[in-house]
Amino acid sequence: MSKFYENYWGGNVGYLGDFNLKWPKLKKLIPLEDNITIIDFGCGNGKILEEIKKINPKANLIGLDVSETALEQARKNLPEVELYKINDGEKIPLKSEIADFIFSSEVIEHIYDIENAFSEMARILRPGGKILLTTPYHGLIKNLLITIFAFNKHFNPVGSHIRFFTKKHCSIY
Repeated sequence: MSKFYENYWGGNVGYLGDFNLKWPKLKKLIPLEDNITIIDFGCGNGKILEEIKKINPKANLIGLDVSETALEQARKNLPEVELYKINDGEKIPLKSEIADFIFSSEVIEHIYDIENAFSEMARILRPGGKILLTTPYHGLIKNLLITIFAFNKHFNPVGSHIRFFTKKHCSIY
């Protein structure tokens, strides 16, 4: 899977979708306490970590991503942030109960082994910690059309999106 995302994001490590539209609401949910650990699961080029740093400059930030290309860009922009390459279905290379807050925006729809991803997030989350996930949902009809006609490369499940989620799906986890 890592090779797929190196090819997929190789020319597009800066892709953030509709992040600029969502960020004003999402940033209100970022914890402001000093010396907490915030992890961006699927950090890509580090743009969201940069924004979190502006909101909470005293937080310990950690980024995780499957794409070494994206992580190289993040390292250039955020040399002080810990960044780790991860692989789908494998253990995250961090100690248990290290994170106070895990942020993951528009990532879970790309993950094959979702049960392992959620299990690993729970493992690295401290008791009382919080996870904030976002995932696109376009409604049943649009998702069916995307799947049947593959009219949007980014939302083609044969391409980058492995699955679509609904509110009901997310409440299961």
